[in-house]
Amino acid sequence: MVRIAALDDETCWIETLREITQEFFEQREDDEYEFFGYTNTEKFLFDMEERREYDIVLLDMEMNGTDGLKIGRKVRLGHPEATIIYVTNYVDYAVQAYEVNAFRYIPKCMLKEKLPEAYTLLVEKLKTREKKFFSIHNNDKMMKIPEDSIYYVQKEKKYVNVVYVDKEERKEKVRMTLAEAYDRLTKQDFLYIDRSCIVNIMHIMALENRKVKLRNGIYLDISQPQYANVRRQISDYWSNRG
Repeated sequence: MVRIAALDDETCWIETLREITQEFFEQREDDEYEFFGYTNTEKFLFDMEERREYDIVLLDMEMNGTDGLKIGRKVRLGHPEATIIYVTNYVDYAVQAYEVNAFRYIPKCMLKEKLPEAYTLLVEKLKTREKKFFSIHNNDKMMKIPEDSIYYVQKEKKYVNVVYVDKEERKEKVRMTLAEAYDRLTKQDFLYIDRSCIVNIMHIMALENRKVKLRNGIYLDISQPQYANVRRQISDYWSNRG
């Protein structure tokens, strides 16, 4: 089941997106979908905060004074696994859209051609995506944290701090070594930036002055021995994404 949300302040465009989506999935008998159309930004954000999960989010860039880029940041913060596609008449914002790792930026005049192309790529990816969790067994506490919600894991003496997002930023302190934590994670998604810190590569937004900037705004130092490897892995990830 592919869950798609669309936010645009004009009802006619929501209906256009709905029709294109319906036509696409009618041609794919084995794929099911749900479409949620919003013309109200507050309602959309409320549903997101209530943990309604969407696989694909279609956003306009400007809606009655609302900045689509800000909405994209909120989507990315609360639902890092969601794929964002901007559909808009404002082509001047195309470069800015990639600040939130947007998958595509589609002018509205090209929707009928380009949106099905994007859907084709994304539906195939979603079929192979499996939700992965980092399990914690700590004295009287047991929990599972979705890997894609983890920002970083940092060593603190005999413990590690797992920093992640669940509506808001949280931290769990667990008694284990950093190497043990790394072994439990999906290795292609996480990288050492120094001997005391592992970072989720999907949350890296910039590489500046030998630091990584994460999606939550924090900067973490990269050690000299790890710098070349970190730079290469980030470059490869950004090049291959989408």
